[in-house]
Amino acid sequence: MSRNRPQFEEALNRGHAYNWDQRWEEAIKEFEKAVKLAPNEPAAYEGLGTAYRGLDRMVKALENYKLAARYSRGDIIYLRQVADMQELLHQESEAGRTYLAIGEVELGRRRLREAVDYWRRAIMLEPNLLQAHRRLASVYKRQKSIPSAIREYLEVARILQAEKQIEEALKACQEALELDPRNKDVLTAIELIKQGTPIAEAQKRSTSPLSTQVEDLPRMTAALDRVGQKPGLEAVAPVQDARRTAMEQLAEKLFEEAADMKTSALISQALDAQTRGMTNEAISYYEQIMQAGVRGPAIQFNLGLLYQDKLRFEDAIKQFEVSVQDHDFRLASHFALGESHRARGRIEEAIEHFITVLQIVDLTTVKHAHSDRLIELYENLADSLMAKGERDQATNFANALVEFLSQKGWEDKAKEARARLQQISNTDMMILGDVLTAGSEQVLESLFLSQEYTRRKLYDTAVEEAFRAIQLSTEYLPAHLQLAEALAKQGRREAAALKYSVVADTYQTRTDINGAILAYEKVIELTPLDVKVYTKLIDLLKQHGRIDDAIRYLIALGETHYQLAKVDKARETYQEALKLVPRGTDLTLKVKLLRAMADVDMQRFDWRRALVTYKELRELDPDDERTAVTLIDLYYKVDQPNNAVSELDNYLIQLVRKGRGAKLVGILEDMIRQRPSDANLVDRLYRLYIQQKRVKDAVNLLDRLGELQLEAGDTSGAIRTIERIVSLKPANMASYQQLLGQLKQ
Repeated sequence: MSRNRPQFEEALNRGHAYNWDQRWEEAIKEFEKAVKLAPNEPAAYEGLGTAYRGLDRMVKALENYKLAARYSRGDIIYLRQVADMQELLHQESEAGRTYLAIGEVELGRRRLREAVDYWRRAIMLEPNLLQAHRRLASVYKRQKSIPSAIREYLEVARILQAEKQIEEALKACQEALELDPRNKDVLTAIELIKQGTPIAEAQKRSTSPLSTQVEDLPRMTAALDRVGQKPGLEAVAPVQDARRTAMEQLAEKLFEEAADMKTSALISQALDAQTRGMTNEAISYYEQIMQAGVRGPAIQFNLGLLYQDKLRFEDAIKQFEVSVQDHDFRLASHFALGESHRARGRIEEAIEHFITVLQIVDLTTVKHAHSDRLIELYENLADSLMAKGERDQATNFANALVEFLSQKGWEDKAKEARARLQQISNTDMMILGDVLTAGSEQVLESLFLSQEYTRRKLYDTAVEEAFRAIQLSTEYLPAHLQLAEALAKQGRREAAALKYSVVADTYQTRTDINGAILAYEKVIELTPLDVKVYTKLIDLLKQHGRIDDAIRYLIALGETHYQLAKVDKARETYQEALKLVPRGTDLTLKVKLLRAMADVDMQRFDWRRALVTYKELRELDPDDERTAVTLIDLYYKVDQPNNAVSELDNYLIQLVRKGRGAKLVGILEDMIRQRPSDANLVDRLYRLYIQQKRVKDAVNLLDRLGELQLEAGDTSGAIRTIERIVSLKPANMASYQQLLGQLKQ
């Protein structure tokens, strides 16, 4: 397998990409290639299952999901897919056994609550699963849930009796009797078993349910409410808190000295009626208070709640729209507005308020520096949920939010969720909305595991875990981002870049420009020579007003063109960036751009264009010595010696004024080595030597100049130079005088 691993992973990645794009037939071909390369790897079979399901070929999908579960040695993700398909195919008995197996796996992972949920699901589909009933009986017994435990022991007895295991059936009844020695149903069951009368038939003939079922009905109903329905508005913690605050504020009004007696009486009556659940009377009192001209967020929030209780949603909305302006009632009022609009079928308005609720909560969990991005992400979430055709998704989000806010200690749970999200997020920050839109807790769990495996450098496992998250929620972008990161860490840079690019395009489609920018930046990190990605990113940055960043990436793009030997294209790119500089805020970028352009011109020996650029650079950055020296050199290159000398003088004066005169000699010596016959340069160095009383160096300098002048046929120039040497009275002055006489003849 190790030899075929790269080909296997390539086929697997292509298959997952095709599945994501709903190109099912192409996905099947790629996954079948992967199966041939690695027949014992579960991921390929899972991909085939998804593709066949997309084609509505459910039997084939089930076959492949079963293979995935088998080769994964019972991985819970694959088992859930098997059970799901069995239910779709109305294979209730088989699905029940699969859920039983999932429960056993969860028990092994010490996730008892989840295990119980799966065992319950199993017996709903297949009531005769003995092991599931036994497991539930044992759990309920430990939890001291006596009626539930007795019910399960009686189910165990029923199944064993039907299988002719009479002694075992009686033992089950005895275990139940130990929990409640006087339980009539258990005693009746024992008698029935001893008489040979089936318990199931006796239950069918009975016109009344067993007492244990009656006793346990409220608990079961409450459990079903939690699982399948949303709690009432009063059960939502922020609403409870706000209602308590409103009533406390109104109670305080009763003791204010300036309070009107009639108004105080009405407030007292309203509070009393509301506390006692007399909704109509409470509404009447609150309306009288408002008719008397007394208003306020506490009154209107309470009245809104009462209107909601009576299903007067339009009236409730009017009150909540006032109370939402007050800090004490803002969170609860947004929630109540969401509920009211949803009850009227206005899902878009409801989602807007629900998302505001979650945003308010989430803002309390992040640092101030991250608040702008968080707000933007919630705006994008709102756009996504309110998009055409996403009504079910929006409804699911609303239900999940209600359930979340109905939990005790929801504020602490929000902080815990934020801490987990911080661990999961990589390319971009995540929001609490991700918890509610991921599709299931397993998605976030897979993301967390993938991150953990990545940190441990177990990259293959990290990639597989990220793929699982994607399979659970194909449109959940954080899962795709995690896959891209894991691929990059694995060394598969091209595959990672492709994934980031697809995510960036998706973000752009969802109008999340910042998300797209972050993803494209990742693509560039992985493939720095991809010119097309630079172009997409730069366009987004310009559209989003991030001009300085656009300029920086244009500079990087220019450098890329330069590396690809496209020198002309590089300069065009720098020129394009230069036009953006006035719109930006970072003025240092202009200097950086001009230097880049000048380097290109120098590389192409285009001295005149380079001269123009360096003149501008000299004005922008007068302290830069490299610019000054290069500018002088360029004047010489374009045959403007007078300008060169003028610029040299300015530069030398600048150095002296800044107390850096010690550098003058070295600079001039370097320049004369390049142009030893330049009399202007020699003259300036000569004067410095004289100032420093370096007569011998001055003589040698003039001697070399005189030789070059004679070689060039410049006799008059040579005579002037030798005369200056003679004036210095060197040790061999006679020889210079003799030479001077010969030249003058």
